[in-house]
Amino acid sequence: MKEAGILIGMGIVFLALLLISIFRLNAIRSEVKAARERQAPRVTIPAPDPSRFNRLRMAKLGKDGAPMVLISGGIFWMGSKEERGEFDEKPAREVTIDSYFIDLYEVTNTQYQQFIEKTNRHRQEVMVFFDDVSVLFQPNLPAVGVSWFDADAYCAWDGKRLPTEAEWEHAARGEAGLSWPWGESYADGYANARGEEDGFAYTAPVGTFEAGRSPFGLYDMSGNVLEWVFDWYSEFYYKEGQVTLPKGPDSGMTKAVRGGSWDNSGTDLRTTKRYAVAPNRKEATIGFRCAMNAPDDVPSTAATSSEGISSRRK
Repeated sequence: MKEAGILIGMGIVFLALLLISIFRLNAIRSEVKAARERQAPRVTIPAPDPSRFNRLRMAKLGKDGAPMVLISGGIFWMGSKEERGEFDEKPAREVTIDSYFIDLYEVTNTQYQQFIEKTNRHRQEVMVFFDDVSVLFQPNLPAVGVSWFDADAYCAWDGKRLPTEAEWEHAARGEAGLSWPWGESYADGYANARGEEDGFAYTAPVGTFEAGRSPFGLYDMSGNVLEWVFDWYSEFYYKEGQVTLPKGPDSGMTKAVRGGSWDNSGTDLRTTKRYAVAPNRKEATIGFRCAMNAPDDVPSTAATSSEGISSRRK
């Protein structure tokens, strides 16, 4: 009888703790929803010159027909020369890459859903998120809740591949090696970062931040979502890795992700900032874009950025 009483008492305590946890989780979700619904107005920023990307060479490639930007190969500086850079971003060094195409936008939920339907791949999911997860899966938001393996499979299905870390960094920094895609200092309202000042509690529709485009015209290379790249992560790769067509270490435990997300501060949206994530992780803060080698007979299509935007948002 004594043992039965103890078991009953433990059961009551366990049930009470479970109910308290459920109540607290619901309270957290209500608080988060309320915060999301009272988002601050967007920061006012100067209107950028609409013609500044008129000379981009673009083509719609792959099964998803996404607009891609052609970036010429050559030698560029990779890594941070600044004191604010972390040890895994140093030393800065010159590396050589071939010409390549890279997506103008991050891959969206709409595109990824087509991939799921065509290949019967498992759906997107996030491991931890305290709000209604459906807010992350609206059509023109970047696809999140995908592992490195999912992102790699999508790009392969689309006739493309994930960009290397070197390609990604060059596309974000431009020929001048900028610390942020738009310049040498962080600017509120140029990217979707932590906080509500930019008008978004979580992810924003791809292509929202016009002023924050990279020197090659790419959107969201800082903020919105972190992006999977091809390379295995090594904290010493910038010091020891190859400088001609670098593709990262041959193996590793984690993959590199770049660009910062809606949950990072402006400092962590730097173009040289590196993160290491287990390739099977599926997060609300990680998405991707695809790249592909530029063929010898580069498509002659030369679209302006405005043409690329209109084709993407129809």
